[in-house]
Amino acid sequence: MINFQKKQVKIISVIIAAVFIFSIVALGVSQYQSGMAGASSSNVGIVDYSQLISQHPGMQAAREKYEDAAKQVQEEFSQQAGSMTPEQQQQFIEQKQKEMQDKQKELLDPIRTSIETQVQSVADSRGINVVLDKNNVLYGGQDITQEVLQKLQAEGDTTTTSDATADTATTDSTATNENSATTETSGDATNTAQ
Repeated sequence: MINFQKKQVKIISVIIAAVFIFSIVALGVSQYQSGMAGASSSNVGIVDYSQLISQHPGMQAAREKYEDAAKQVQEEFSQQAGSMTPEQQQQFIEQKQKEMQDKQKELLDPIRTSIETQVQSVADSRGINVVLDKNNVLYGGQDITQEVLQKLQAEGDTTTTSDATADTATTDSTATNENSATTETSGDATNTAQ
């Protein structure tokens, strides 16, 4: 009886998998055909999205922040693992995986938004109606990856410059406040001495 049920479950699983695969193939073919029809009537651009992500000026800092967070989680787990039951360890791991996924999203969302903004800017300036990932295109399209990268680099330079300016302004105002406090303290000491 149990073997019969296992066989039924396997058969049902195979059928579901086959339907799923067929659906994906059918969807891919229909999207390919509609993409080809749309490509002939519009100006299509392509970008290497993985290159844009990996070479984005903010990616290195995001990667470092993520690695630091991962090290902290590892250290925390190493410190607490000895006093946890296996269930508590599993719960800890699941919670930290969720936190790390949230951290990854938090770090990558601004990068993705920046890329999308620059892709749209380049596409608009060139009169491109549709931009596709290079990995999804068999033939054709204007590759705008390098132009987008240049805009991202310029955006990164501007952000770095404005961050440095803000840091300098903060440092200057802190130094000014410290000097004011020193002057006031000196003045108070002079008044007290009189």
